[in-house]
Amino acid sequence: MKITYCLLIAFLLSISILGTSCQKQTDYSPRINALQARIDSLASALIATNANLQTTNNNLNGLIGTVTAIQAQLAVIVGQISTLNTQLTATNNTVSGLSTSISNIQSQITTILGQIATLNSQMTVSNNAIGVLSTSIDTIQSRLSVVVNQVAVLNSQQTVTNVSLAEINAQLIVSNTQLNNLQIEFNTLVAQLGIVNDIDGNSYHSVIIGTQVWMVENLKTTKFRNGDPIPYFTQSYDRGYCWYNDDIANKDPYGAIYNYYTATDIRGICPLGWHVPSIAEWTTLINYLGGNSIAGGKLKEAGTAHWLSPNTGATNESGFTALPGGAKDCSSNFVLMGTQCKFWTSEPAVTGGVYAVTIYQTNTQLTIGQGFDCNNYSIRCIKD
Repeated sequence: MKITYCLLIAFLLSISILGTSCQKQTDYSPRINALQARIDSLASALIATNANLQTTNNNLNGLIGTVTAIQAQLAVIVGQISTLNTQLTATNNTVSGLSTSISNIQSQITTILGQIATLNSQMTVSNNAIGVLSTSIDTIQSRLSVVVNQVAVLNSQQTVTNVSLAEINAQLIVSNTQLNNLQIEFNTLVAQLGIVNDIDGNSYHSVIIGTQVWMVENLKTTKFRNGDPIPYFTQSYDRGYCWYNDDIANKDPYGAIYNYYTATDIRGICPLGWHVPSIAEWTTLINYLGGNSIAGGKLKEAGTAHWLSPNTGATNESGFTALPGGAKDCSSNFVLMGTQCKFWTSEPAVTGGVYAVTIYQTNTQLTIGQGFDCNNYSIRCIKD
């Protein structure tokens, strides 16, 4: 700025000198003084402008610093927004998972409410059964009192009359028969008091036999205990069940028939607190009922409503009510309904063979023997 000012003064002086040399005796002082005043004014304006420019530069430098700080803050904010977006995505995923969980919980609550309704209905049945049981017990006591009175009368008559011992024995036999019938009725009523449901909501009664508690019906579930479905098969696959003759009408009273790997699956097929019995548990039952040769008769349902004639020796005095639900063989043929009932054991397969229990129509035997894992039999659960 100072250099520009000096050059301007020099230029004006040179013009003044030239003018002086070219004109004679002309007085330029006023004009020079005016020009000098203008130069001074211009110099002052230039100085003020230079000061303004300096201020502007300082302001620009300040703005640059401010912009740089703002850019840094913006970078931080962009990072924070990215973090918030990530957190929002995680939150949305969590909310979606919670919605699914809530839906599952609501579904489970609905299922539980249905089961509670079923249990209330069954409780009514149980209460009715208890009433019948109380009545039966009263009847037993009344009949026992009658028998005691009859025995007392017979004893009295023996001393005062000539009633033959044969007649007394005949009456005692009748009394014992009545007591046996009452005992069977009593066992049946006791069995009705024990009710358990499977994962499908099917209900089963139970009976106490010696130290064990057994289901009175064959298993009919279509799911494992954890809710996984069991495949329905028309041939023997790795896991599966079917109804005899592929007819669901055989679900009641015979239940389903399952292959060995379904019966022993680690997910469990019996209701919680129950399991497929082992050979040892079947043996305990057999021994309690008097051995293999007669146990079958005490386990079979009496009569020919489900068993084919002659259903030899069937008394069902145990309350087990074994039914001839038949089987499906390795060639996918349905066989043995009406003549045999076959139950799986939980024993591991050895040398290609697995173990099952068989009860027969034509005798009172119960046998435990090896079969093939491709066969399909009934399952009777025992309490843990």
